[in-house]
Amino acid sequence: MSRKSSRARPTKTAEARAAFDLIERIVDTCPRRIATSDSERRAHQIVAEEFARLGLSSTRQTFQFNDSLYKNLALHFGIGTLGTAVGGLLPPVGALLHALAASSYWADSTRRGYFLRRLLGFKDSQNILATLPAKGPPKLRIVFLAHVDAAFTGIMFHPKLIDLFATNPPPGLRFTARSLALATRTEATLAMTGLIRTFMGPFGLLLRPAELVLGLPSLIAFLLALDAVLRDEAVPGAADNLSGVAGMLLLAARLMDKKPDNVELVFVATGAEEASLGGADALAVEKEHLWPTDQTVILAFDTFSNGALRFVDREGEVVRTSPPAWLTQVLRETAASEPRFSEVAGMEIPVGGTDAAPFSYRGYPATCLTCIDPSRKAPDHYHQPTDSPENVDPHKIVFCVDFAEKLVERLVEHFDRGPRPLA
Repeated sequence: MSRKSSRARPTKTAEARAAFDLIERIVDTCPRRIATSDSERRAHQIVAEEFARLGLSSTRQTFQFNDSLYKNLALHFGIGTLGTAVGGLLPPVGALLHALAASSYWADSTRRGYFLRRLLGFKDSQNILATLPAKGPPKLRIVFLAHVDAAFTGIMFHPKLIDLFATNPPPGLRFTARSLALATRTEATLAMTGLIRTFMGPFGLLLRPAELVLGLPSLIAFLLALDAVLRDEAVPGAADNLSGVAGMLLLAARLMDKKPDNVELVFVATGAEEASLGGADALAVEKEHLWPTDQTVILAFDTFSNGALRFVDREGEVVRTSPPAWLTQVLRETAASEPRFSEVAGMEIPVGGTDAAPFSYRGYPATCLTCIDPSRKAPDHYHQPTDSPENVDPHKIVFCVDFAEKLVERLVEHFDRGPRPLA
């Protein structure tokens, strides 16, 4: 990253002001940015205009996805709960319903395929891509992802519930921190239990109490998801994730005149992330055979405010995935490069996921930069109506961009030293 910039860089105060102004404008103009909505499309248009202002042309990738993660959760674990209810009298039917719920959600969460989700109906969404191309074939491609859509809220996001079940579960209940993995695995267990009961005849009723206990994770997941569906309340999404979008635009402006000729940079404003990473998955499917995994690095930006900066070193709702060891080492070296980055460390996401995950499942080196309250393992105002512009720290956005810029420099240096290891 040795090329000299041909233009003066704005002061960090000016960058912070620009980031805040963009966040405030999108929240005011597009207040209900749920996946597949007109409001989401308007937000994407604003981002495309911002790319144009920087001198970057953009393209639109359209795809189809459903509009709500919580409808999908309610569907899957509602079917599982129904399986527990009917399994007392009809074990084969219960086993079939449990197997359907478990296999469909496993495939859904690992991006192997969408099955039950399709019953909810798919609608149009989009990604906006702007590229700083390499001169000739790129030696390295870095893809930055930041989603424009906003989340629904519900009782599951009450800070006390997050503290109780995700951050500090009671002794003996630590396994509840990965609640969706627990619900999916108990559904698979219940499918096997139903099959066993089918061949046990009346003696199968001895397993019924165990079935009722095993059905509790799905029942809880169903009720919490149903609460979010019935509320139908979208949050402003200022920190999550307009702060990441604003940070990505600041980084694009910084890198335009200092990018090495053999490096390609791709900036993507994704859609339908809050519906379960729909935009990132659509992009990964489209680019899987165009972006070689040994030349491409995926960096998602998600919530550049309301906590301490972290990089995700483990995620996955059912099956965990992690960045390769070499990328984790580059991240740690970047964090150690300056004292001000001492807060940066790895973290695991126990529930949910980031736009890095669909790429990670396909073999790409991928991670996400995000801010969290370390004591709660979630950012302040997470999926709450208070996630509004006045609760965003724009100077934290600039700090996160500083780290991301340094990380890009380190990645370029890493690839300049020769082929990266496979693991």
